[in-house]
Amino acid sequence: MNVVDLRELALKKVKITGNVIGKFGSFEIEQVYKNNTKDVLEVGYTFPIVETATVVGFEINVGDRVLKGKCKEKGEAKKEYQRNIVKGNSAYMMEQETDNIFKISVGKIDRDEEVTIKIQYIDKFEITDNTIQILMPTLVTPKYKSDITSKLAYGKVDYTIDFNINIDKSLNRKSISCPSHKINVIDEDKTERIEVLNYDLSKDFKLLVELKNELSSNAITSKTRDENDMIYLSFMPEILDSYEDSEKEYLFIIDVSGSMMGKKLDETKRAVIECLKQLDVGDRFNIIPFESEFEAMNIKSIEYNEENMEKAIRYINQLEPLGGTEMLDPIKFALYEKNKDKIVLLFTDGQVGNEDEIIRFVENNVNRSRIFPFGIDTNVNSFFIKQLAKVGNGKAELIQPNEKIDDKIIRTFARIQTPLLEDLTIDYGNNKVIDEIREEKCLFNYEFFNVFAKVEKLQDDIQLKGKILDKEYVWKIDKDEINNTNVDLEVLFAKQEMDRLEEYIRNTYDDEKIENYKKMIIELSEKYNINSKYTSFITVYERKDKLLEVSKYQETKLSNKFAEDALMNNILDMFGMDECEEKCCDMYLPSFLKSRSSSNRLNNVNISCSLRENKEVKSESKTLEVKIDEYYEVFVSQNEKSILTFLLYAIYYLRKKKNKFNYNDLLRFLKNHKQEVLENELYLKLLCLCYKQLEDNRFIDKKETMELMDDNFRKIVETNLKISVEFKELSEDEINTIVESNKVIENIDKVIEHFIAANYS
Repeated sequence: MNVVDLRELALKKVKITGNVIGKFGSFEIEQVYKNNTKDVLEVGYTFPIVETATVVGFEINVGDRVLKGKCKEKGEAKKEYQRNIVKGNSAYMMEQETDNIFKISVGKIDRDEEVTIKIQYIDKFEITDNTIQILMPTLVTPKYKSDITSKLAYGKVDYTIDFNINIDKSLNRKSISCPSHKINVIDEDKTERIEVLNYDLSKDFKLLVELKNELSSNAITSKTRDENDMIYLSFMPEILDSYEDSEKEYLFIIDVSGSMMGKKLDETKRAVIECLKQLDVGDRFNIIPFESEFEAMNIKSIEYNEENMEKAIRYINQLEPLGGTEMLDPIKFALYEKNKDKIVLLFTDGQVGNEDEIIRFVENNVNRSRIFPFGIDTNVNSFFIKQLAKVGNGKAELIQPNEKIDDKIIRTFARIQTPLLEDLTIDYGNNKVIDEIREEKCLFNYEFFNVFAKVEKLQDDIQLKGKILDKEYVWKIDKDEINNTNVDLEVLFAKQEMDRLEEYIRNTYDDEKIENYKKMIIELSEKYNINSKYTSFITVYERKDKLLEVSKYQETKLSNKFAEDALMNNILDMFGMDECEEKCCDMYLPSFLKSRSSSNRLNNVNISCSLRENKEVKSESKTLEVKIDEYYEVFVSQNEKSILTFLLYAIYYLRKKKNKFNYNDLLRFLKNHKQEVLENELYLKLLCLCYKQLEDNRFIDKKETMELMDDNFRKIVETNLKISVEFKELSEDEINTIVESNKVIENIDKVIEHFIAANYS
């Protein structure tokens, strides 16, 4: 592929306009491309659209032509695109790469030619605490282990974005605020227009519209193409009864990966500490930080009291960003006990590459536990955060730097303390239901529970019913209060049908079923001309004057300002300075930022990393190694042996892969001393290290090793929790003394520890 110099980007401008009319809004993304190079160009641009959106239009303006895109199966669309490029025509395609990442392909663009692409979508908003939350992501940030984002380039860019959002005055708003951008509010006849001009595409746009009137249960309806009634129901539950709050176990999973560097991790630490203050005496808790590996403040949860609270704050404040974002294992650790109901609070920017694997695991293992994720970022992966909350029986909160964390924490704990409503049913009365899709799994007090319902004809009231501790609750929407809407609810329902089919795909390994579900999604996408992961929008410009030369390809570079800001804020924090107001830094950063921890980990050995190579040793140390081997023959022949020494020998020889060590001898010995092993935490930690050093094909040895552990340490092994054991190296003087006095046997544990520590460091 011919790649053109990226210094002259074809993308010149992005504009987003929209109209907010209540729970729904209609929006248009406009992208303007101009070819100022001396070559015919083909351009690629990767960008996000909020996951709650349904894309309903794809339009191209080129010259005096207006072209409308149609959804086709992805492979077929690509063939049509490539075939027309070769023929000298221009083709325009939009692919959905993930649930909220899209890619535009523009080819060909002639010299001095301008092309405008318009993408129309309908969004439905989350309304919490009487506030409409409108989110517009603007940048695809790098994700850990992602095939999509690893191919993208980041750097300084010249193109900017404008926002023009009209808020209908009939909403009777109390206030309008924007934690992400500085806005102008322009009063017009029937609307208030929110304007932001020429902003860098480096962080998500978030608009909050607080309403004066208290919201209550309501519904809207529209006719379907076959003359049925589509209803969007929004139940607002009020649970006025007070219920005694039971003792709970809280697990705080904290992302400390490199992408959390700077203010993100500072905000996270403050949020976790604020959450801890909400706990009650009698509750239990644990802190679980993760990056490429994960650890825990304690092997098992501890009681909430003043002493443990102070210990937790010290532990949290010493956390530093390092490594990748391996989230699955800490979630496995949190949900390990299937018979326990736990509250899991997860703090992350959500930039992982295995979202589907994590969602699938939570869906199958959460049981009655609940996950409440906090998305910390200006470019948070909102789709993943919200989906994780949905399958985890919880609710997500997205926190941007200028937002009040305290309000979100209080709201989350109000949700946690709301008892689960059981036996949840919807009574449609005399309405004949054709289909129903519920947007939420769980119901929370004073928060909307939304349902799409397709009925033959609306002719009766609709009620939501459920029980808390055998007391029945009912919330009703009167038929006469259900109003008609201009929003095409059938199209939005079709998008919900696709999401439901995606759940079927996640929950089967049958290839034939998966292909059939995909075909159903493709049929819906083509029928309603809306986006899906298996289709693409495509349209073709049949040129009279063909562009037959091979075009140069240009992948649109994405703004790296988010990374510059994170790094600059981290530097300013180190020197105790405030955020720099001047644009004094103009640096190019790579796609992924890496950070180094300043803490010394050389003496901390963990079970989830490979042992490092031996350091070069002096002759005295080599003498000691010979003595270790000599004494081993004597040691294993003894009837009574030290458990500690035997375990240290095992770790030492497993690392060196010496065949002289018989692991079965160790297992037989430990079985005879199992009670002593179970009563000693150090022995169990060393046994975990032995397990980790066993090769994967030693199934029986691994199984028998695990049988020697208690449930807590089996959990550690199965979830790859990192455990630190302090192995001390001997000084040169100590080595000389032991060798010269021939006191290896008396110091055997210290000597073996020395070589284990040397191997690790």
